[in-house]
Amino acid sequence: MRAFTMLLAVLLLQGCLATASLQQENTEAVRQTAQQCSDTLARMDDLISAHDKTTKALERESRARKASAKAIAQDQACLDLRRSISNKTIVGAVEWATVDLGGHLLTTKARMDTGASTSSIGARNITEFERNGKRWVRFTLADGNEVSLPQERFATIRQASSEKDRRRVVKLGIRVGQISQVVEFTLKDRSHLNYEVLIGRNLLRDLMVVDVARRYVVGGDAKRPPQSLSSGINKKKK
Repeated sequence: MRAFTMLLAVLLLQGCLATASLQQENTEAVRQTAQQCSDTLARMDDLISAHDKTTKALERESRARKASAKAIAQDQACLDLRRSISNKTIVGAVEWATVDLGGHLLTTKARMDTGASTSSIGARNITEFERNGKRWVRFTLADGNEVSLPQERFATIRQASSEKDRRRVVKLGIRVGQISQVVEFTLKDRSHLNYEVLIGRNLLRDLMVVDVARRYVVGGDAKRPPQSLSSGINKKKK
């Protein structure tokens, strides 16, 4: 019995020793795993930091490239504008103009309107008639003179109120400063407006640049037109 008890004690002691050794091995394994995780996290932090630095560097480079491209585009636009202006006549928001209405010359103030596609002249009592098989139009100017001219076409003009206005169109010679052209004019009662003649893009385009802060740039003043304005209207078409 004593021998059995001693044998059991030895076995229990060996079991405890084995359990303690196993626990120690497990503890060491856990410590190593924790250290590996810590090392991995540190490397990940380093990688994230390096990625952030690279991303910021790329963003700075991208902004620099965009700024450089924008500066180049602006320089090119300025160069194009300078070239464009150098070949055009600078006019004010209002200039004296002489209009040739087929033998009758009308010298009047004209408003420059870059928003209008077609020039316009004041006309009242507009009537259409036929001459030699073609359509003509008769109308009265602001100075009371009656004019008859061939009708070119109809133009549909969109008003500021979004309403459409269908107008008759004639071709007239016009002189502004040293520029003489023959262009289309729509006929419109402008008696309620400040200016009997409106000059649109069909004359301004490729020929004039409008300085809206100035008036009477190409000659004359608010009371008197330049003396040479009513002479030398060039009737060559654009």
